[in-house]
Amino acid sequence: MLPYSHWQRFIQGLSVFAVGLSVMVAGAWWFEPLYYLGLAVLFAGFGWAMSGYLGLLWQRLTRSINPNRHK
Repeated sequence: MLPYSHWQRFIQGLSVFAVGLSVMVAGAWWFEPLYYLGLAVLFAGFGWAMSGYLGLLWQRLTRSINPNRHK
């Protein structure tokens, strides 16, 4: 995968995380089952964002280990 796709996955996951957080806060104020739905979306967004972040991290680590590989 290209670094751009990892970055894109991280941003998408962060957006899903933010939506889950807002649904969770809204559910805490108005409708309790919405809280648990928001919590599930929050965790899914976190996992999605971390998969992109780990891809970015892996790209940087392998580039520093073997700098001639990515030229």
